[in-house]
Amino acid sequence: MNVHLKRWLAVSGAAVVITAGVVAGGSYWKLESNLKTVDLAEEITHPRPPSTPGRPFNILLIGKDDGRSDTAMVVQLNASGDQARVVSIPRDTMVPRPQCGTNPPAAIAMFNSAFSTGGAACTVATVEQMSGIRIDHFVQIDFNGFRDVIDRLGGIDVTMPEAIDDDKSGLHVPAGPTKLDGTQALAFVRTRYSIGDGSDLNRIKNQQLFMRALSEKLANENWLASPQKTLELADVLTKSIVTDTELGSIAKLADLAGKLTALKPESITYVTLPTESYLPDPNRVQPKQPEADALWQAA
Repeated sequence: MNVHLKRWLAVSGAAVVITAGVVAGGSYWKLESNLKTVDLAEEITHPRPPSTPGRPFNILLIGKDDGRSDTAMVVQLNASGDQARVVSIPRDTMVPRPQCGTNPPAAIAMFNSAFSTGGAACTVATVEQMSGIRIDHFVQIDFNGFRDVIDRLGGIDVTMPEAIDDDKSGLHVPAGPTKLDGTQALAFVRTRYSIGDGSDLNRIKNQQLFMRALSEKLANENWLASPQKTLELADVLTKSIVTDTELGSIAKLADLAGKLTALKPESITYVTLPTESYLPDPNRVQPKQPEADALWQAA
């Protein structure tokens, strides 16, 4: 998700489809009723980073799997709207976690524990605390919805850098060009133990590779030409996502789509939060300083 997983997870891809659905007319209220939202103003009660003029527009993308957050990316759109950056946050990163609802703060915790502790709002608060940047909106997508979207698109062509034979994820594909259906695509973005050193950093590389392939497919195929297929896909997407209340309407999602679809694929860069080994537990990492802070401040 290059421009598209982004658009898609960030609802840009979702919103592109939704935009067509809005234009089509009659399905507007059906799609609107699919949406689920979280009120960040109500859930996050402590002071948040300011929303200062001229700063990037930040959208947190959360991939949800079995009640956990397995994927987290911050999409940063610059003030002029012609460049974007996607920052992947490894789920195994050890960071301070703020108070979330009635749950007390933690001096140090694994990043993805924020979601299991307090849902998307707690993840937003944790990202804001660790980065110092304001998260304007979030989009959470269920991984089963991800699978269904890929199937609706007819699969995605990916060039595999190496063969994957992973019994844990159920993915068995050779190196080189291959077409992944929804189930295979879901396994691909989740696989970690059978590639490289088995770390989350290698899985992030797979996710970014898949984003580029998805972006190319959506850029090269006129998949919005069929109103029926468009609305079917929009229905799947809107049933699969949760957003913050301020973003949670078809009109606002369509507006976000307009901003993101104006971007060219080459105008989007992907980076991963700089990390280093977490000494108390070699299976975890921590933000590498000063590089991590410099990354957030450079946007």
